[in-house]
Amino acid sequence: MRIVFGWNLDRAPWSTDTTGTTVVTGPLGLLGILQTRLGTTRPSVDRPIRVAQYRSLLAQADHPWYRRSFANDPWNTAHHLLELRDDAIEAGWKPANDGQDYSAHPRLDALATVESLVVIGPPHDTAATLAPGRADDVRETLELLRLHGVSWPLGIDSIELRDKRDTLPQVWQDILGAVEAAGVTVTEAAAPTEAPKLTIVRGPDNWSTAEAAARYLANVNDRERICIIAGDATAVLDQQLARRRAPTLGIADSNAASPAAQILPVFLGAVLPPTDIRRVAEFLHLSFGTSDASSSGTSLVPQGVSSVLLQALTQEPGISSDPESAWMHALDQLKSRTAENSEIATRTWETAQALDGFLRTRPPAVDSGKLDLASLNPALDWLTTRLRRLSGNRADDTGQDDTTALIAEAATHLASFRAAISRLGTNTIRVRELFDIAESSAPTATRVDAHAQAADWTVVTSPAEVPEGSDTVVWWCSQRSATSANETWDPAEIDALAQSGVRISTSTEKERLRQATELDGLRAAVNLTCFCPETSRGEPVTLHPVLARLAEDIAAADGDRFPNASVDTVLSHPMIALSVADLITDGTWQLIDVAIPTSTASLEQFSAPSRVSRVLEGDFRHLLPETLSFSQIDQLLSDPLGWTLERGLGLSRGFTFDIPADNRMIGNLVHAVVEHLVQTKDTDTSLTTPADIAKTFDRLVPRFASELLLPGQLARKNTIRSTATASLVHLFTTLRNRGITIVGAETGFDHDWVLTVAGEAMTVQLRGQRDLEGAFSDSRPAIIDLKWANYEKRYRTMIDDGEAVQLSVYSHTIDSPTGANPITAYFMLKQGRFISTDSGLDENFNGGAADSFDDDGNGLGGDPAGLWPLIQSSIEHTLSAIATGRFDSINADVHAEFGVNPQIKNTRVDKALKTIKADELEEDRLFVVKNQSYSNFNLIYGIAGDHS
Repeated sequence: MRIVFGWNLDRAPWSTDTTGTTVVTGPLGLLGILQTRLGTTRPSVDRPIRVAQYRSLLAQADHPWYRRSFANDPWNTAHHLLELRDDAIEAGWKPANDGQDYSAHPRLDALATVESLVVIGPPHDTAATLAPGRADDVRETLELLRLHGVSWPLGIDSIELRDKRDTLPQVWQDILGAVEAAGVTVTEAAAPTEAPKLTIVRGPDNWSTAEAAARYLANVNDRERICIIAGDATAVLDQQLARRRAPTLGIADSNAASPAAQILPVFLGAVLPPTDIRRVAEFLHLSFGTSDASSSGTSLVPQGVSSVLLQALTQEPGISSDPESAWMHALDQLKSRTAENSEIATRTWETAQALDGFLRTRPPAVDSGKLDLASLNPALDWLTTRLRRLSGNRADDTGQDDTTALIAEAATHLASFRAAISRLGTNTIRVRELFDIAESSAPTATRVDAHAQAADWTVVTSPAEVPEGSDTVVWWCSQRSATSANETWDPAEIDALAQSGVRISTSTEKERLRQATELDGLRAAVNLTCFCPETSRGEPVTLHPVLARLAEDIAAADGDRFPNASVDTVLSHPMIALSVADLITDGTWQLIDVAIPTSTASLEQFSAPSRVSRVLEGDFRHLLPETLSFSQIDQLLSDPLGWTLERGLGLSRGFTFDIPADNRMIGNLVHAVVEHLVQTKDTDTSLTTPADIAKTFDRLVPRFASELLLPGQLARKNTIRSTATASLVHLFTTLRNRGITIVGAETGFDHDWVLTVAGEAMTVQLRGQRDLEGAFSDSRPAIIDLKWANYEKRYRTMIDDGEAVQLSVYSHTIDSPTGANPITAYFMLKQGRFISTDSGLDENFNGGAADSFDDDGNGLGGDPAGLWPLIQSSIEHTLSAIATGRFDSINADVHAEFGVNPQIKNTRVDKALKTIKADELEEDRLFVVKNQSYSNFNLIYGIAGDHS
């Protein structure tokens, strides 16, 4: 066996010639070969298991130097100290045998104390305390070579070194010496001295640079003489290569995490108390995706379960044992389906029971931030079984290879995580540490959008790996690395270890060795063409430092062209540095020996729409509604085109669940408090006390606002409870003083509404719920709509300007025994204030800004009940327009006319909308002005900045 060895050649391709194959490898590869020859190979051990074992040893040793760090962050402390231990052990440190006193060096003293507890052995060996790592394998290999190398047949003929022998770490110099003593010929290869012909092509970004690189690679001749260095992920380059039907490279981002690494953290975030309902929703909605657009993705939780439970959480964002809660109703619904004796229904119910077990009835035990690991096992058992079942179900599905691999990676991640926590040597750990362990156990990113395809060229990931004899090297993303190695050891520690005969290689020495190897790799080429963007991810990109070293060689070799030997002069010379735009001259794209006739396409111009509303020919009665609610009426009066897209065509945002938050969540909670109080007091809320309100609030928080129970939310919860308590006391007191008795809460209604649309009568069902219904002693009804909002101005304006459509709808759909219009009001829960045309409830009512239609106050400035005729005529007009093909969006039209983005406040837009509103009112139609920035369709309308 012939071996070419280099410090950075572990991923380099082997070479083959007429004399046979030469193994090209680095430290890991050579170590593996020597272990095979010596018969000492063993299964690799996941690093998290070794970190967990070392964490246990740190806890036993309890050295004062790391005690405080270990108490605050045990996992990362163990991770860091294990790296130090392995570095020292690989260099030959044996603290138990060197007789040195390390008390003057606390870190070394701590490592020596822990090392006294180390017993190397495989994980299944009960007597072992630490599984062997690479450092232990290196020391064992060196000892065996020294002991048996002369008499042991290694089967290696020669080792050729790409690096200078004396620049390698001492332990590898020793290994090479032992191999040489065993009869293996060890030589140093002559370093190349010629500088290649350098060309650097730079584009403003990755996309333009990738286009240039792909155009060159797709058209270059003699691909077998090309070596491509993938200095970064090739996803963008692969897209351009695929467009030109050239082989893709398929190099993944080395710093990215695998998508499979998200499964376990999401699961842990959902099941660990206190329950974060949004994490639960993310877990229920988790899917492995699919590459087939025509099929649905594989869900972690079966859709028959997740859809029902997610629906419950969108109604009530909390998991409660209250029999009346949406969560319990969802479980009852799933259980009732088992009566069908369906195997699917039975499995669905079993899954729901399991989820309910570790989410509600038997969640993992967390006390003072510490988790009882045994209590987490039922949840982890379920996840293990579920992943195994998903993997088994897809075993025969060859069309979903990526998804199958993703599930397998998630299962491996979970197995590694469970193996690690089983080695911790403790029954309880902090929740934060659990997530650290999950992150350490995560698989690396191996998935790419385009897989590597067979090609004549050679692909490597580092300049050091360029094979000898490469004629042309193409370096994709020849940029400086974003990472840098930090020095691990203090100079005093290095001196102390040297006194024990241990020579530590510093990070500076290793970096110098790496750069020398990379420079030799580039010098081996005849032509070097680099493609490097000017910016990447929004940051400026600088060239790789090895190019500066190469520029020095070029300057020295060509003193006539570069008399001052400046690196910047070389790297910016017009014969070397080219921009993407420079490659096109007189209709020809040319780079080195590749010339392609090229035409410049005209720039496609996108103009902003001047009008959003549409008029189409045809009969569109099929879009007309069978039922209407206040929210639909409100949308029809403000944006008929938006109503058509959302209600008529079913177009909605790309969210499958929407958990209430902020004001909506708090509003739902306080609504529920009012409803509960009304029901328990048998509508006699005059007996309600602040203590009753606060008690009811606390009882319903887990159902309707469980996020208020999360850490850091106590002050917020107390503030909301105080505000709600004071507000509801004022609500009930004011109603009692006004002579209004509450007779119902959250009362539903279903009213037949006869409309004349496009000249024909049609009946729609008008449906909804009234928050509070009351009555005077003469049975005249009162309707109160509860609002939790930051500001009351909007609702005051609707009352004063006659736009209280919601109150008018509620008034029209209630029976009034006296024939008088109902008293209606908004009650602002956050402010504790009524907004109404009734001065007995709202002392700030000023009589309205608009004129009344008649002396009874039935007009825009009077009781909202008088607004109904205007609402009916406006809805009839709007639905008639839709039925005949006119789809208006007046607000969007105004923004389009002035070219104003809806997110930007503009006085011209406001004035135009007010004018249109007044014009519509003159035509006995109501136009409701809404904030256009809240529309879901601004991008579709073309008024949100993207006019394509």
